[in-house]
Amino acid sequence: MNKYIILLFNVLFLVSCSVKENKKTELAEDKVEESIIQNIFFKWPKEGSIVASPIFIDMGLSGMLIEPAGKVNKGFGHHHILINQTSWPLGSIIPMSDSTLHFGLGQTDTSLELDPGNYIISLQFADGVHASYGENMSSSIKIRVE
Repeated sequence: MNKYIILLFNVLFLVSCSVKENKKTELAEDKVEESIIQNIFFKWPKEGSIVASPIFIDMGLSGMLIEPAGKVNKGFGHHHILINQTSWPLGSIIPMSDSTLHFGLGQTDTSLELDPGNYIISLQFADGVHASYGENMSSSIKIRVE
C-alpha cells in the first residue's frame, strides 16, 4: 500500500512540475512577444515636407506583419491613411470615407491627390476587419501641399 502512495505522489509531483514548466514557457513567450517594438511610420513624406500633388506616400511598419483585410490574425493587419485626423480609437472599426482611406489589399505605398494647403496625415494600423490598433499604432505628420 505504501508503495502505491509513494508512486502516486511521485506521479503527481512530476505532472505538477510539467504543468509549471509549460506555464513558465508560455509566460516567457508572452514576454518576448510584448518586448517586440511595434511601430508604424512614414518612410515618405517626412514631417514638415512641402510636396506637390499627387503625393507619393510610403508606409512603414515594424513589429507586426501586413496581410490583406478579411481575417483577424494576431500580429497582422493593414494600413489606413487618415486625413486631418491623428488616430482612430482602439477596437473601433475604421469606416471608408474621403478622409479615412483603406489599404486592405496589403499595400504599403500609394499616391494621394490633395488640394493645396496644410494637412495632418496619419497612418493607422488595423486588423483584418478594420478594427483599429489604436493610438499606439498610429503616426502623424504635418505636410504642406503646393
